[in-house]
Amino acid sequence: MGILAKIGQWVATNIPRVVTVAKKVVSFVHKTAAVVDTLIEGRKLIAENVTSEIKQSNKRTKNEDRPDLLSDKKKTSHEIVALNKSIDANKKELRTISHMNEIQHRKISLQIDLMELIVSSQTFERFTNNISLHAANLQIHLQTIQNTIGLLDDVNRQRVGIKTLMRTVNHLVNVLGVGDKVDKIENIDVDIHPGSISILRTYESFENTRDLLLKEIDAFAAAVDGQLKRVENVRAAARLLPAKSAEVSSWIEKQVEPKLLEAKNQAVSLRGELTVIPR
Repeated sequence: MGILAKIGQWVATNIPRVVTVAKKVVSFVHKTAAVVDTLIEGRKLIAENVTSEIKQSNKRTKNEDRPDLLSDKKKTSHEIVALNKSIDANKKELRTISHMNEIQHRKISLQIDLMELIVSSQTFERFTNNISLHAANLQIHLQTIQNTIGLLDDVNRQRVGIKTLMRTVNHLVNVLGVGDKVDKIENIDVDIHPGSISILRTYESFENTRDLLLKEIDAFAAAVDGQLKRVENVRAAARLLPAKSAEVSSWIEKQVEPKLLEAKNQAVSLRGELTVIPR
């Protein structure tokens, strides 16, 4: 089997695999887009206006009448009793304010963790764009190899035919002795010049593209792992807010984690298809 036949067999073997890669890239893009959409929906969980609640709390505390504890005026027993009640009321209000401030702090922490989760997911678009581009280039390089093989095969056949024709014509000219009437076919270069058409360079481009694709897939898988860690941060922050814990946990367990794992599994499957292509 000649070299062109061997390369042609390699191309024929890998065309179905590259087509499968392209199909899996499409599925990967859809699943990754679903992750981004799900995370963006998480903004609804932090839609509460914490600032307005803080302002209302401050307004209420500012409007409370504060007793004059430093007054030099003589207090009657009734005034002392009223003053003690006022002190107790203010201590209770202080505890309430402290508790509210702690809740607001926890809400803000949850908001920050959720926003980090949502914002970091925007990098997924870059991964899907790069992976789609490299997969398309992989198909182009394989098609170029196939076209080059066909071109070289056709050229070789024509070259052999032309050389045979030249030898036959020149032989007839010599045998018939008509060299003075018919010119011999000479000075026509039909030999192959090394490097004019290079399958090797096209194959190197194919391999480089595959390596780039594998690197992007590995980087995406690492990014998903990072997202799963951020998900745990959100879950932990939500546990400190009983009013939000159930809602956030349900969103994470039913939507976020399954979609993240689906996208990662699709990337792993895509990687598997690329690694079985023989070098």
